[in-house]
Amino acid sequence: MRQKRFIPPSAETSPCLYHCVSRVVDRDFKFGPREKEVFVKMMRAYEEFCGVQVLAYCVMGNHFHVLVEVPPKVRDAAVSMSDELFLVKIKKLYSRAYYLDVRQMLELLREGGSDKAAEELKEKYTRRMHDLSFFMKGLKQRFTQWFNGHHGRRGTLWEGRFKSVLVESGYAARVMAAYIDLNPVRAGMVEEPGDYKWCSYGEAVGSENNGKARAGLCRVMQKHTASQQQRDDTGVGLPDWHGEVAGMYRVMLFSDGEEVFTDQRETGTGHKRVRKGFKRKQVERVLAGGGKLTLGETLRCKVRHLSDGVTFGSKSFVNEAFAQAREWFSGTRKDGARPIRGVGWRKKETRLYSMRSLRKDALG
Repeated sequence: MRQKRFIPPSAETSPCLYHCVSRVVDRDFKFGPREKEVFVKMMRAYEEFCGVQVLAYCVMGNHFHVLVEVPPKVRDAAVSMSDELFLVKIKKLYSRAYYLDVRQMLELLREGGSDKAAEELKEKYTRRMHDLSFFMKGLKQRFTQWFNGHHGRRGTLWEGRFKSVLVESGYAARVMAAYIDLNPVRAGMVEEPGDYKWCSYGEAVGSENNGKARAGLCRVMQKHTASQQQRDDTGVGLPDWHGEVAGMYRVMLFSDGEEVFTDQRETGTGHKRVRKGFKRKQVERVLAGGGKLTLGETLRCKVRHLSDGVTFGSKSFVNEAFAQAREWFSGTRKDGARPIRGVGWRKKETRLYSMRSLRKDALG
């Protein structure tokens, strides 16, 4: 029996952030430019339908990462959502023929005075909104259908269930977003994260239709404008990408993305590179151009903590999540926060923790 996915009770009243990862079966490198383009397009469609926000993402050759914010479910969402908005969401996710069938059925119910049946029809779809599992399951299934049809294959495409980690907003979310956008750099595919089209930072700086990518990263950096001319329909100021977010996030990427070596001189083998990344001169050049972060805050996160750690954030955040998931662990365990060892954070306020202590095979 597989373990139930951890969804904290607070998700009923507050937005939650999750880092999700899913890998291709046998981890074969199946995704080229065309596949990545289609995946991102489908991701955006499901994002809009589900009412979630993708804050950061990266589609690699055999897996993908996504940092997604999931709002709490809205009671009686079908009733509160207008027919017009409902049909807009259906149209963006489903085929034209399917959309026309739903629209015709809804119109017939309204014309016949069957308002209750009309709301029940809408509820079949709106109950999937603000739902992490449906967002990920629907995206993976839809992409599998396209991929199998495009390549003339059958069967499963993905390794299994997606992994998810509950992430604290603020500093932990910024660390996670940087980790996601730095994947192609650490894989040696590009020298600059902005040169990779299929990640949030690459979309934000290189795509013409980059509004969603920029909005997600602004949300991560918690920077919004407050002018009356730039507000969305909820009254919240729209993100100010050009104001300071673009520069701040770029500085964070280069600070966090410096290549890492271990000192093995005691064993006579010299220095060994354990993580690809930017050269020190590249980092110093970016920081000298107006950066506010220091090299002492360089990220040293290990991969498994960011995908298998259950939660990711400050000590108090992880302990609170542990209290809500107490039945998962043995009675002898007293608290949840486990420090991520070997990461090199010096300031207490920037130390991060996970719920699992992952010392063995920490690099995954």
